[in-house]
Amino acid sequence: MDAVAAHLSEYYLYYLIGVAALLPVLYLTRRWSGPLVFYTLEIAVYLGFMHLVMWALVGLTRWFAENSSMKALREDGRPIDAPDWGTPLLEFWQQEEYQPGWVFYMEIVAALLIIGLVWRYRPMRVQRRKERRRTAAGNKKTGINKGNAEIPDFAKRYGRR
Repeated sequence: MDAVAAHLSEYYLYYLIGVAALLPVLYLTRRWSGPLVFYTLEIAVYLGFMHLVMWALVGLTRWFAENSSMKALREDGRPIDAPDWGTPLLEFWQQEEYQPGWVFYMEIVAALLIIGLVWRYRPMRVQRRKERRRTAAGNKKTGINKGNAEIPDFAKRYGRR
């Protein structure tokens, strides 16, 4: 986490300039960029939850392997064949921290699977603008309260008296 904080403190001016240049573009293209930003945030939440579950599963597996071992204990209270399994919780990009090493690749496969499932079952759609319906007068929107003349027809449509 210190590496991220050091990077942000070193390049904060570039990030501020980038945000200042990007905000007007995002505002002007909000019809298309809004769904893209929220879609990206949704995928990031799913990936974060997946990484948290993987971290917990590796920790639980390590704990179970240590506590179910029948080997003699060392001075530190751990068995001789205790595994050194683990995943980094915050610095997930450091491949060297994953023990065993294949857990890193398993997380990549799980991330690709999540992205594919989100792409398949929650496709991003640009929202269409709803056009306002107008009454015969031309200046009022129609709604639930349509006036006395249309109430019987409105009631018949929904089976009410």
